[in-house]
Amino acid sequence: MIKSKNQQLLKDLEAFQKQLKLALPSIISQATQDFTHYQYFQSLFKDSKPNNIQELYSQSLLRLDPHVSRQQPQLEDHIQIINDFIHIYFETNFSSLQKIIILEKELKTQIELEDTQKQINQNQQLLLHQFLQGRTQEIETINMEQICQNLKSKYYRQPLQPFCDSCFCSNQFHYKQIIQCQICEKYFHINCLDKSYDEKSVNNFTCPRCTLFYIDQFCEVITTIVDPCSFQKNGLTNSKLIKFKTDCEMVDIRCIRLDSPLSAQEITWPDLGEIQLNGQKIFDFIPLSQQSCLHKRKDEKLLCSIPKNEECTLIFKETIPGIDQKRKFRIKGEQLFYFAIYKTKQYTAKQLIDRIIDDPQNWMSLEQSRDFTILQINHSPAFKIIKLHISLLCCFSSSLILTPVRGIYCTHVQCFSLENYILMLDQQLPRRWRCPICKVKIFKLQIDALQYAILKSIRQQDLQEKYSCITFDFQANILDETISKYIDYNNLPEIAKQNNNRIPQLEKLSGFKFDDNRYENQSNSKSNNPNSIVIIQSRKLQILKITLNFFLTYQIRYQYG
Repeated sequence: MIKSKNQQLLKDLEAFQKQLKLALPSIISQATQDFTHYQYFQSLFKDSKPNNIQELYSQSLLRLDPHVSRQQPQLEDHIQIINDFIHIYFETNFSSLQKIIILEKELKTQIELEDTQKQINQNQQLLLHQFLQGRTQEIETINMEQICQNLKSKYYRQPLQPFCDSCFCSNQFHYKQIIQCQICEKYFHINCLDKSYDEKSVNNFTCPRCTLFYIDQFCEVITTIVDPCSFQKNGLTNSKLIKFKTDCEMVDIRCIRLDSPLSAQEITWPDLGEIQLNGQKIFDFIPLSQQSCLHKRKDEKLLCSIPKNEECTLIFKETIPGIDQKRKFRIKGEQLFYFAIYKTKQYTAKQLIDRIIDDPQNWMSLEQSRDFTILQINHSPAFKIIKLHISLLCCFSSSLILTPVRGIYCTHVQCFSLENYILMLDQQLPRRWRCPICKVKIFKLQIDALQYAILKSIRQQDLQEKYSCITFDFQANILDETISKYIDYNNLPEIAKQNNNRIPQLEKLSGFKFDDNRYENQSNSKSNNPNSIVIIQSRKLQILKITLNFFLTYQIRYQYG
């Protein structure tokens, strides 16, 4: 029964694809009359057989090769028009597509029922075998799997409706690729950021707004004077004029370059140019020389004094390099920048440490710390970890950690000392907020309450010389009897005992699938990035909401491979 329905589904999908291919010449002719372009556009249509509605729509859209796009950017407009007509073609043939959707839904339901029955039979046979053999250890493993499933359900967050109303273009309906910021959880069009996001894997995507806002925790943003705005070469000139007025005497100007997902996380100014304030030059952009051994410049944010309560005019100006300058310096042309102006509060190292510890939002509670340890130990189905050793020594000083912290994107149980890390950054200019263990960008720091209680108890019992590491079993129980005996959870501050802070690490480890309408199995994806969501979305969602809540909402979730 399932086999025959699947054959019918594949046959219907292939028939619709052939029907669309026959209509393609007339669609392309509406976009171009150039015969050379006409033949090239026809070659972009994929003939590979689709397995479902998602693949049918995805394969039907034409995609311009990146190298062709760079050489002939005008072809992108034609591709956009053709894809719009293909989208309309799908809508006009909705009745025939709905039959395919119903057939696909029936097939999916039957497969799920069969899989469920098979799983029940397998579990019954496995439990019977374990009972006869007395293999209690495997029964514990099954129970542990159920515990992990419950924890994943507990920390799963339902994705927001993927509208790009917060994108810089303010166009919320768009069926091209979009991506979600992991801090503010808002969606942005990839084309509004940089095309490199479409060609490379983006892990833990952080939007320009959050990047500029949290780029340096020594300077807390009090007020946003000028919201992040784009700055890109237009023709032969590249300048941006901003007028603002504020009640402070010092402003913090920050700028990032979106030439790639990784380098967009640090302060980077244009290669050649200047900043003018009220007609006077206050800052020069100095490019790297061709002989420099640096991969990129080590730029810093700009702090400048301004007239208080007076209207100021700020001009970003990028200079067009000459031939001699291009030979002498490494200059990248036509790059996309985002800059913003803030009123900030400066902290010393001691003040910043106290601020992080006293802020309830920076604590991973005792319950969350245990759950995180359990999920991390049992994360990989290919390896069964019986116990996990965690060092209690800081990687900077090789002494006992004072306050154990990790970055909000770090998924390792190992921590490092907050105090040593902040003191090290205080002596570093420019400051590179990177995890010393996994090298991931740190926008916020989180304190692990479980390891904090362990370290506090070790110091109270004067056991510093005896313990340089701690061991957990697969249920996050402390295996050392002395530590288990003397550990006192009352040492924790009240803000760390119970809270419901959002923990991105737990959300990342909770990426598994129950059904298509909720979320996907991130571990089965080809991407190494379980949190970067890329969606193809229709412009006319209202028409598609009346379907079976399946594909024709055009929310195809896939990840960068």
